Amino acid sequence: MREPIASTLIKSLLWQHYALTTGGEPQLLNNRDDQSAFKVALDSGEALTLRLYGVSRPKERVMGGVRALTFLDDSGIPVPHLCLTLEGEPLFQWQPGGWGYLQEYIEGEIPLLETDAPAEFGPVLDRATLAEVGSLLGRLHNIAFSTGDYPVELNWLDELPQAVAWAKEAARAPEWAAMAAEIVTNLNSLPVSELKALPYGFLHSDMHEGNLIRTPTGRLFLLDWEDAGLDRAVIDVAMVLGRLCAWKISNEDLKAAPAPELYIFNEEYCRAFLDSYQQERPLTEQEGRMLGPCIRYLMGWFSARDMVREIKEPGVSEGLAVVHWEIMRSVTPEWSAVLARWAAETALNQD
Repeated sequence: MREPIASTLIKSLLWQHYALTTGGEPQLLNNRDDQSAFKVALDSGEALTLRLYGVSRPKERVMGGVRALTFLDDSGIPVPHLCLTLEGEPLFQWQPGGWGYLQEYIEGEIPLLETDAPAEFGPVLDRATLAEVGSLLGRLHNIAFSTGDYPVELNWLDELPQAVAWAKEAARAPEWAAMAAEIVTNLNSLPVSELKALPYGFLHSDMHEGNLIRTPTGRLFLLDWEDAGLDRAVIDVAMVLGRLCAWKISNEDLKAAPAPELYIFNEEYCRAFLDSYQQERPLTEQEGRMLGPCIRYLMGWFSARDMVREIKEPGVSEGLAVVHWEIMRSVTPEWSAVLARWAAETALNQD
């Protein structure tokens, strides 16, 4: 949402839908991708988070987040509690075509490492936090396995034709042509039938450091459940490996030993994550073998999408269109074999 939302409107919405009054001015937490989040302090001293979505977010997509929060409320997975409206509904309409909801405010900070180095050159999380993420995802994936357990399927792999179409569109722009053509080749070479045969779990599907928060008491919460649902469990695992365990090669190393990969997978981080994950949910042999192809698919998908967005609005991806392409092309057959070996070896630690 481009236009700021008046505090008077926020206060009116809280009173109209929840009979709540504030003890101060709402605090804007973020405003991106046609959504705004506010911290609202109540007269009682309690703080809550109000999320308001613009008309580009269909009701069903917004409903995805509140549906997941409701489903996970008693699961033991650390997520914010949802507040129901006076009518007992999880959502309310705050403008024509725009929806919102209210949830528990989690006090804390994104658990980032304190470092002066750019994040892409090294870790953004410490290994203990990464291991905790692995444990939480392993538990999460064991909560639901079919639509009888949870009614929403994500079907990430069905997005392959869309990703190829994005890449072909981006290839028409001179500045993206070479990279986009490489994405098309990468996506068309994936073992799709093997990926689709992998087992299901309940996924977060957007796990990165920005969706984590550590409270002052040390508890780690998982945020942003709008895209959660049933899909191949390996997708969450591959996202974490690609986003949080792949480090950029230094310019000096690249000059000394030119290689196809611009990113390498850090063994300590990958093993810490995989070991912790498999204490909750061991990966099958097939899942281990498909870690590399799944990372290639996800990074190609995000890069192709962001290239198209960059053509329309330069700078909108904040460099991620290139970063995702770099990670995608770094997953060579040799790295795929290494990731599969690390998955198998950390699985043995559970016996």
